[in-house]
Amino acid sequence: MFEDFKEIVIEMGNVVICDYCNKDWTDEKESGGLLFQSNAVCPDCADRAMKNIKKYNEESFIRGICPENLSFADWVRSVR
Repeated sequence: MFEDFKEIVIEMGNVVICDYCNKDWTDEKESGGLLFQSNAVCPDCADRAMKNIKKYNEESFIRGICPENLSFADWVRSVR
């Protein structure tokens, strides 16, 4: 079934995009956001995401929360 599947690797470099809203955060200085499973959730989406995470008792899937003294973009780049 997957014999024809070819793995595609995209080097992100310095680019940071929210996995929820697709906003480009590469040059933004705002702090906030979280890493939910393997998804980078930006500061704009974090409150909505947390409501759903708590609603479904999925707090254990939060792998990290952006420190206040670091921009979301720099934090995401540091955890890649």
